[in-house]
Amino acid sequence: MGTLIRLTPLLFAAAVVCQTPPSPEPYTVPEAYEVYSALLPQDWMITAAHADPLVFQAETKPYKICLEPEASSKELVGPAIADYVKVNQKQWLLRGQFHIQPLFQIVPAEQLSNVLKIYHSVGWVELSAVGFNAEKTVAVVYIGHHCGGLCGGGGFHVLEKKDGKWQPLKWRGSSCFWAS
Repeated sequence: MGTLIRLTPLLFAAAVVCQTPPSPEPYTVPEAYEVYSALLPQDWMITAAHADPLVFQAETKPYKICLEPEASSKELVGPAIADYVKVNQKQWLLRGQFHIQPLFQIVPAEQLSNVLKIYHSVGWVELSAVGFNAEKTVAVVYIGHHCGGLCGGGGFHVLEKKDGKWQPLKWRGSSCFWAS
C-alpha cells in the first residue's frame, strides 16, 4: 500500500501533463456567416489592401465588449450585447461559409506569423462570434485585421436585419475602434 501512495501522485501528474486542451468546436451558426458576409466587403483588407486571398484566423477572437448603449437604445441593442458576451466566453472554429469575394483561406492562429510569406497575403482578419437578440434581427460582432508590424485595426459593429439583409443599425451610445 505504501508503494501505491507514492506512485499515485506521479501517475496523476503524468495524466495532467499529457492532456491537451480541447479543440474549439466548429462555429456553425448560419446567421453569423450572413453577418460576416455583409460586413467583410467593407473591411479595409478588401477595400484598400485588396487582399487576395483574404486570410482568416481559424479561431474566433473574442474582445471585451465596449459598446455602451444610451437608455433609448438599451432595449434594442442590449440583448445582442448580452448574447455576444455569453457566446464569446469560449473560442469557436470558423468554417468556410462566407459568401464573399475574393477567395479566402482559413488559417490556425499558430500559423499566422507565416501568413504573409505562405499565402502572399497582406495580412489576416480576426472575427468574434456574433451576438444576437432573441429574434436574430440585431447582431453585435467584432472584426479586426492585422497587416504586419504596427499595421492593423478593428472594432465592434452593430447590425440589423432589414428586408432580409444585414445592415448597420442606427443606435445611440458609444463604441470603440482601434487602428495602428
